[in-house]
Amino acid sequence: MAYISLKDVVKIYQQGEEKIYALNEVSLDIEKEEFTAILGPSGSGKSTLLNMLGGLDLPTSGEICVNGKQINTLNENQLAEYRRKTIGFVFQSFNLLPALTIEENIIMPILLEQKRVNRDFIKELMNALEIEVLANRMPSQISGGQQQRVAIARALANEPEIILADEPTGNLDTQISKKVVSLLVDTCRKYQKTLIMITHNEEMAAYADRIIQVKDGKAEDKRGN
Repeated sequence: MAYISLKDVVKIYQQGEEKIYALNEVSLDIEKEEFTAILGPSGSGKSTLLNMLGGLDLPTSGEICVNGKQINTLNENQLAEYRRKTIGFVFQSFNLLPALTIEENIIMPILLEQKRVNRDFIKELMNALEIEVLANRMPSQISGGQQQRVAIARALANEPEIILADEPTGNLDTQISKKVVSLLVDTCRKYQKTLIMITHNEEMAAYADRIIQVKDGKAEDKRGN
């Protein structure tokens, strides 16, 4: 069985008497440590798909299995634990806490889990993302590209198995976007993470091992290396 497997996943939203199919019988497999880009225009269903994988939303029907566990049957507490321990999220908006330093922002997920902070790992992670010199600065003192790299470090700090990146370069210009995506991919490969990134940008998707094209709630595997 694949590391991540979706089988006949349907997500329906009700708008009055009309049913909107955000996902319509989506089936796909993603292997461990693979970098998959989910490509599609706004409103295609790609964000809904990412939310399903992250345990932020549940399908109307179908199955979602991650590492042999069917996550769409979990209760709220079990889903919260799944998100904390298995998933690292990187969003388009950086969501850094302005009152905390860069290093404090990065280690916050570890402290919330009441775990010991491995300072050597955090230093190594910051070095890999080229933000080690920013440790004592505040978010307002660094650029957008640097803030997104901090957000990536925060997502990896708790050592999750899967990184879900939702349009991570949407607020950045093209040159900085390439740098951020390159560092994201290199860091996930270094630490053997499964990376799933949604984007509408074909140039950013080209970094992936494979591309899943989502359109009108349907998913099609476009390329495999």
